[in-house]
Amino acid sequence: MEEIACFKNIQKSYDKPILSVDELHLMSGECLIIKGKNGSGKSTLLKIMAGVMSADMGEIYYQNSVFPAKKRHLLTADSIYLASKAYLFNCNVERNIIYPLRLKKSKKNQDNIEKALHWANLTHLRDKHPNNLSSGEIQRVAIVRAKIINPRIWLLDEPTENLDQDIKQKFYQLLNQLLEKGHSIVIATHAEEIAHNVISKTLQLTHQKLST
Repeated sequence: MEEIACFKNIQKSYDKPILSVDELHLMSGECLIIKGKNGSGKSTLLKIMAGVMSADMGEIYYQNSVFPAKKRHLLTADSIYLASKAYLFNCNVERNIIYPLRLKKSKKNQDNIEKALHWANLTHLRDKHPNNLSSGEIQRVAIVRAKIINPRIWLLDEPTENLDQDIKQKFYQLLNQLLEKGHSIVIATHAEEIAHNVISKTLQLTHQKLST
């Protein structure tokens, strides 16, 4: 497998140290599942990797470049971070799904959008505002939005928490398809079933450190 990115010496503290990760390698076609107790730093690590939070220290190696693990780093454009409580924009479902394409100035393909809505069983909700959606429906919109922009690196925080079993199975199929195409996936979760449905390697985050 080819290495996509490497994170080195990632340090983060709040009132006390929460992360001290010596090295974390992201490989093409590999899914890493990060487990740990609540408050162990799993979500913080994903946010740092995604560039939505700065580390106190640390470097990222990507595309023959080395840069600090700070907000909006170079990896941000090629990754997607899905929070456990997904954030949607103040517009209907279809516009939420299209929005990242506009940001990337990508051409809108209506056929792909229709297929994505159908895949997640969202077609009948396309004109609904997020305020009128359930937590599970919101999570499905966030997944479809990520699927549309097709990032190289997926950083997922408890992605199946609010999904029903049918959508979970579709989601597992999607993740395995992404791995076959060489994407890299990192999942922070307590859900044991993900490891049973997605080809993956599990890491444990304990006392700020990652271990196998």
